[in-house]
Amino acid sequence: MNKYLAIIDSKTLLLSVVCIAVTYVCFRYNIAYDLNITLFSIAVIFPLVFTIREAFKRRDNALKFLSQFKSSLCSVHYCFEQCKKLSQEQRTEVSQLLDRASSQFFDALRSEEADIRPAEDSVNEIIHFIKRNDSAISNSLALKIIRFVQDVNDGMENTICLKMHGTPISMRAYCLVFVFLFPFVFAPTIVYHLPDAPLLLTYGLSVLHGFILIALYNVQVQMENPFDQIGLDDIQLDEFRFRALPPA
Repeated sequence: MNKYLAIIDSKTLLLSVVCIAVTYVCFRYNIAYDLNITLFSIAVIFPLVFTIREAFKRRDNALKFLSQFKSSLCSVHYCFEQCKKLSQEQRTEVSQLLDRASSQFFDALRSEEADIRPAEDSVNEIIHFIKRNDSAISNSLALKIIRFVQDVNDGMENTICLKMHGTPISMRAYCLVFVFLFPFVFAPTIVYHLPDAPLLLTYGLSVLHGFILIALYNVQVQMENPFDQIGLDDIQLDEFRFRALPPA
């Protein structure tokens, strides 16, 4: 239930208060006018829909990069498992390195700092492992592993870039400003068109329209960071984590 209430925050309460206050002022001082709010609605709805759509695109791209990250880690693991000249202890060491790199990377995605250097260091240990055991690992296998390690690094860099660079901040600020301006345009209009309606209905419609707009804005904000495991549509990071398998 807490996740479903994530779109309700202090801004939701503040906008509801603004809607009620503006509607009260309209009744108190007989402020009402017949204004076509379609254009103003477009000025609010269009940027909201645009930013939500872009946030979903970023989420989809993150899923692709995370899939690349996990599949490349698994490929590195399988390459070492097929190298019979390596002892079971050495193969287990590689598997644990991959597990550690995976955990460090997802810890970075969940954090605000997004520092992936520990994960990169763990991945680079794979290259050092190859150099230390070049007598047991053929050149062709080493080149294949290095190619998969490159894909691992590509997946990490692309994913962290999506986390660090979101949709335009100025667009979100624009949306928030117009969301809070909307009651000042909508409330006098609804008072004009519903002069004989019950007060509860008029206030309710005013608050409802404000709630819809701020809820859409909060959905977009939640989608900005699909890695923090707070929103309903966040990426399930555990599904992409590499886990070391026990020795056969």
